[in-house]
Amino acid sequence: MSVTGQGGLSRSVTRGLLDQATPGLRWAVAVVLLGVSGLFGGLDSVPDPQPETLTAGTPVYGGPWEVTVEGAVVQRVLGKLRLEKETNRWLVLTATVRITAHESSILPSDLLTLDGVTGLTSPTPADAALDRDKSRLRLLQPNMPERVLFIWEQSGDAPVPSSITVSVKQRTYREDSLSSAWYWMDSDTGGDVTPAGIVTVPVRADLAAPSASPSPSAGSTPSPGPRPTASPKTAGRTPSAGPTP
Repeated sequence: MSVTGQGGLSRSVTRGLLDQATPGLRWAVAVVLLGVSGLFGGLDSVPDPQPETLTAGTPVYGGPWEVTVEGAVVQRVLGKLRLEKETNRWLVLTATVRITAHESSILPSDLLTLDGVTGLTSPTPADAALDRDKSRLRLLQPNMPERVLFIWEQSGDAPVPSSITVSVKQRTYREDSLSSAWYWMDSDTGGDVTPAGIVTVPVRADLAAPSASPSPSAGSTPSPGPRPTASPKTAGRTPSAGPTP
Protein backbone atom coordinates (compact mmCIF):
# COMPACT_ATOMS: atom_id res chain seq x y z
CA MET A 1 0.00 0.00 0.00
CA SER A 2 1.10 3.53 -0.64
CA VAL A 3 0.34 6.63 1.41
CA THR A 4 -0.86 9.70 -0.44
CA GLY A 5 -3.02 12.73 0.08
CA GLN A 6 -5.94 13.57 -2.18
CA GLY A 7 -3.88 14.92 -5.01
CA GLY A 8 -0.96 15.04 -2.61
CA LEU A 9 2.42 13.34 -2.26
CA SER A 10 2.91 9.63 -2.93
CA ARG A 11 5.24 7.43 -0.90
CA SER A 12 7.62 7.11 -3.84
CA VAL A 13 8.00 10.88 -4.04
CA THR A 14 8.38 11.15 -0.26
CA ARG A 15 10.97 8.39 -0.22
CA GLY A 16 12.92 10.05 -3.02
CA LEU A 17 13.07 13.35 -1.15
CA LEU A 18 14.21 11.61 2.03
CA ASP A 19 16.87 9.70 0.11
CA GLN A 20 18.43 12.91 -1.17
CA ALA A 21 18.65 14.46 2.29
CA THR A 22 21.62 13.88 4.55
CA PRO A 23 20.93 11.83 7.71
CA GLY A 24 20.95 14.92 9.92
CA LEU A 25 18.27 16.68 7.85
CA ARG A 26 15.88 13.78 7.34
CA TRP A 27 13.85 14.54 10.47
CA ALA A 28 13.24 18.08 9.26
CA VAL A 29 12.35 16.92 5.75
CA ALA A 30 9.91 14.33 7.17
CA VAL A 31 8.13 16.98 9.27
CA VAL A 32 7.80 19.32 6.28
CA LEU A 33 6.43 16.54 4.08
CA LEU A 34 3.81 15.57 6.66
CA GLY A 35 2.69 19.18 6.87
CA VAL A 36 2.43 19.53 3.09
CA SER A 37 0.52 16.26 2.85
CA GLY A 38 -1.96 17.51 5.47
CA LEU A 39 -2.70 20.58 3.36
CA PHE A 40 -3.84 18.29 0.55
CA GLY A 41 -6.47 16.47 2.58
CA GLY A 42 -4.54 14.15 4.86
CA LEU A 43 -3.21 10.66 4.31
CA ASP A 44 -5.17 8.02 2.43
CA SER A 45 -4.20 4.46 1.54
CA VAL A 46 -4.19 3.48 -2.12
CA PRO A 47 -2.78 0.37 -3.84
CA ASP A 48 0.83 0.54 -4.94
CA PRO A 49 1.20 0.60 -8.73
CA GLN A 50 2.82 -2.53 -10.17
CA PRO A 51 6.22 -1.86 -11.75
CA GLU A 52 6.57 -2.24 -15.48
CA THR A 53 8.69 -5.02 -16.93
CA LEU A 54 12.09 -3.68 -18.03
CA THR A 55 14.74 -4.99 -20.39
CA ALA A 56 18.26 -6.08 -19.46
CA GLY A 57 20.63 -3.17 -18.85
CA THR A 58 17.98 -0.90 -17.30
CA PRO A 59 18.88 0.39 -13.80
CA VAL A 60 16.34 -0.38 -11.06
CA TYR A 61 16.31 1.85 -7.96
CA GLY A 62 15.41 -0.07 -4.80
CA GLY A 63 16.07 2.46 -2.05
CA PRO A 64 19.55 1.79 -0.63
CA TRP A 65 20.72 0.14 -3.85
CA GLU A 66 20.51 0.41 -7.61
CA VAL A 67 20.60 -2.86 -9.57
CA THR A 68 21.25 -3.26 -13.29
CA VAL A 69 20.52 -6.82 -14.41
CA GLU A 70 22.67 -7.65 -17.42
CA GLY A 71 22.25 -11.30 -18.40
CA ALA A 72 22.18 -14.96 -17.39
CA VAL A 73 23.91 -18.19 -18.36
CA VAL A 74 23.41 -21.88 -17.53
CA GLN A 75 26.56 -23.99 -17.18
CA ARG A 76 27.77 -27.23 -15.61
CA VAL A 77 31.18 -26.17 -14.34
CA LEU A 78 31.82 -23.06 -12.23
CA GLY A 79 35.28 -22.84 -10.75
CA LYS A 80 35.64 -24.79 -7.52
CA LEU A 81 31.92 -24.78 -6.64
CA ARG A 82 30.47 -28.27 -6.32
CA LEU A 83 26.93 -29.20 -7.31
CA GLU A 84 24.69 -31.15 -4.94
CA LYS A 85 24.25 -33.66 -7.79
CA GLU A 86 26.56 -34.14 -10.75
CA THR A 87 23.55 -33.99 -13.11
CA ASN A 88 22.54 -30.53 -11.87
CA ARG A 89 23.69 -27.24 -13.39
CA TRP A 90 24.47 -23.67 -12.35
CA LEU A 91 22.30 -20.69 -13.26
CA VAL A 92 24.43 -17.53 -13.06
CA LEU A 93 22.86 -14.07 -13.18
CA THR A 94 25.13 -11.07 -13.74
CA ALA A 95 24.12 -7.67 -12.35
CA THR A 96 25.86 -4.41 -11.48
CA VAL A 97 24.99 -3.22 -7.96
CA ARG A 98 25.56 0.32 -6.70
CA ILE A 99 24.92 1.25 -3.07
CA THR A 100 23.02 4.55 -3.05
CA ALA A 101 22.71 4.80 0.74
CA HIS A 102 25.26 6.72 2.79
CA GLU A 103 26.43 3.59 4.63
CA SER A 104 28.14 0.39 3.52
CA SER A 105 25.70 -2.46 2.99
CA ILE A 106 25.48 -6.24 2.98
CA LEU A 107 23.00 -7.28 0.32
CA PRO A 108 20.04 -9.36 1.53
CA SER A 109 19.90 -12.95 0.28
CA ASP A 110 16.52 -12.26 -1.35
CA LEU A 111 17.65 -9.13 -3.20
CA LEU A 112 16.79 -10.90 -6.48
CA THR A 113 14.04 -13.46 -6.99
CA LEU A 114 13.48 -15.44 -10.19
CA ASP A 115 10.36 -16.37 -12.14
CA GLY A 116 10.15 -18.42 -15.32
CA VAL A 117 12.56 -21.09 -14.08
CA THR A 118 11.79 -24.38 -12.32
CA GLY A 119 13.89 -26.88 -10.40
CA LEU A 120 15.91 -24.44 -8.29
CA THR A 121 17.31 -26.11 -5.17
CA SER A 122 16.65 -22.87 -3.25
CA PRO A 123 14.74 -19.65 -4.03
CA THR A 124 17.76 -17.64 -2.88
CA PRO A 125 21.21 -17.85 -4.50
CA ALA A 126 23.54 -20.63 -3.39
CA ASP A 127 26.40 -18.13 -3.60
CA ALA A 128 27.34 -14.66 -4.83
CA ALA A 129 30.74 -13.43 -5.99
CA LEU A 130 32.45 -10.35 -7.38
CA ASP A 131 33.00 -10.75 -11.11
CA ARG A 132 36.36 -8.93 -11.10
CA ASP A 133 38.22 -11.48 -8.94
CA LYS A 134 35.59 -14.18 -8.21
CA SER A 135 35.88 -13.54 -4.46
CA ARG A 136 32.82 -14.10 -2.30
CA LEU A 137 30.48 -11.11 -2.05
CA ARG A 138 30.54 -9.44 1.35
CA LEU A 139 30.30 -5.69 2.06
CA LEU A 140 29.63 -3.14 -0.69
CA GLN A 141 30.69 0.48 -0.35
CA PRO A 142 28.53 3.52 -1.24
CA ASN A 143 28.75 4.76 -4.85
CA MET A 144 31.25 2.07 -5.84
CA PRO A 145 29.45 -0.09 -8.43
CA GLU A 146 30.38 -3.76 -8.48
CA ARG A 147 29.57 -6.40 -11.08
CA VAL A 148 28.18 -9.32 -9.11
CA LEU A 149 27.54 -12.97 -10.03
CA PHE A 150 24.40 -14.35 -8.35
CA ILE A 151 24.50 -18.16 -8.50
CA TRP A 152 21.60 -20.61 -8.23
CA GLU A 153 21.69 -24.41 -8.57
CA GLN A 154 19.09 -25.99 -10.87
CA SER A 155 18.05 -29.62 -11.07
CA GLY A 156 19.25 -31.44 -14.17
CA ASP A 157 15.71 -32.82 -14.61
CA ALA A 158 14.26 -29.31 -15.04
CA PRO A 159 14.17 -27.65 -18.47
CA VAL A 160 16.77 -25.02 -19.30
CA PRO A 161 14.94 -21.66 -19.46
CA SER A 162 15.25 -19.50 -22.56
CA SER A 163 14.58 -16.37 -20.48
CA ILE A 164 13.88 -15.48 -16.85
CA THR A 165 12.09 -12.69 -15.01
CA VAL A 166 14.03 -11.04 -12.19
CA SER A 167 12.32 -9.09 -9.38
CA VAL A 168 14.48 -6.57 -7.52
CA LYS A 169 13.73 -6.08 -3.82
CA GLN A 170 13.16 -2.61 -2.41
CA ARG A 171 13.44 -1.08 1.04
CA THR A 172 12.13 2.17 2.48
CA TYR A 173 13.78 4.62 4.84
CA ARG A 174 11.49 4.75 7.85
CA GLU A 175 11.39 5.02 11.60
CA ASP A 176 11.87 1.91 13.68
CA SER A 177 8.89 1.46 15.99
CA LEU A 178 11.07 0.20 18.87
CA SER A 179 14.13 2.44 18.83
CA SER A 180 12.63 5.45 17.02
CA ALA A 181 15.78 5.48 14.86
CA TRP A 182 15.57 5.68 11.09
CA TYR A 183 16.82 2.79 8.97
CA TRP A 184 16.48 1.24 5.53
CA MET A 185 13.93 -1.49 6.22
CA ASP A 186 11.53 -3.83 4.47
CA SER A 187 7.98 -2.63 3.93
CA ASP A 188 5.79 -2.55 7.03
CA THR A 189 2.57 -3.21 5.12
CA GLY A 190 2.77 -7.01 5.42
CA GLY A 191 1.82 -9.53 2.76
CA ASP A 192 3.28 -9.41 -0.72
CA VAL A 193 5.66 -6.51 -1.21
CA THR A 194 5.78 -4.75 -4.56
CA PRO A 195 9.27 -5.12 -6.07
CA ALA A 196 11.27 -2.08 -7.07
CA GLY A 197 11.39 -3.36 -10.64
CA ILE A 198 10.98 -6.44 -12.82
CA VAL A 199 13.54 -7.26 -15.52
CA THR A 200 13.33 -9.94 -18.22
CA VAL A 201 16.66 -11.30 -19.49
CA PRO A 202 17.54 -14.03 -22.02
CA VAL A 203 19.43 -17.08 -20.79
CA ARG A 204 22.45 -18.41 -22.65
CA ALA A 205 23.20 -22.14 -22.37
CA ASP A 206 26.82 -23.26 -22.07
CA LEU A 207 26.44 -26.95 -21.29
CA ALA A 208 29.35 -28.47 -23.18
CA ALA A 209 30.73 -31.40 -21.22
CA PRO A 210 34.35 -30.96 -20.10
CA SER A 211 36.75 -32.71 -22.47
CA ALA A 212 38.31 -35.91 -21.12
CA SER A 213 41.98 -36.71 -21.57
CA PRO A 214 42.61 -39.48 -24.15
CA SER A 215 43.29 -42.97 -22.77
CA PRO A 216 45.24 -45.81 -24.43
CA SER A 217 43.12 -48.07 -26.63
CA ALA A 218 42.16 -51.40 -25.12
CA GLY A 219 44.23 -54.36 -26.18
CA SER A 220 47.26 -52.39 -27.22
CA THR A 221 50.38 -53.32 -25.30
CA PRO A 222 53.77 -51.73 -25.58
CA SER A 223 56.07 -53.74 -27.85
CA PRO A 224 59.09 -55.22 -26.06
CA GLY A 225 62.48 -53.81 -26.88
CA PRO A 226 65.09 -55.85 -28.80
CA ARG A 227 66.82 -58.59 -26.85
CA PRO A 228 70.60 -58.26 -26.52
CA THR A 229 72.53 -60.67 -28.76
CA ALA A 230 75.85 -62.34 -27.95
CA SER A 231 78.97 -60.91 -29.53
CA PRO A 232 80.26 -63.03 -32.46
CA LYS A 233 83.68 -63.33 -30.86
CA THR A 234 82.32 -64.70 -27.60
CA ALA A 235 79.43 -66.77 -28.92
CA GLY A 236 79.67 -70.32 -27.60
CA ARG A 237 82.68 -69.54 -25.36
CA THR A 238 82.70 -69.42 -21.61
CA PRO A 239 85.14 -67.41 -19.59
CA SER A 240 88.24 -69.34 -18.52
CA ALA A 241 88.49 -70.25 -14.90
CA GLY A 242 92.22 -69.66 -15.02
CA PRO A 243 95.01 -72.11 -14.36
CA THR A 244 94.77 -74.38 -11.37
CA PRO A 245 97.64 -74.36 -8.99
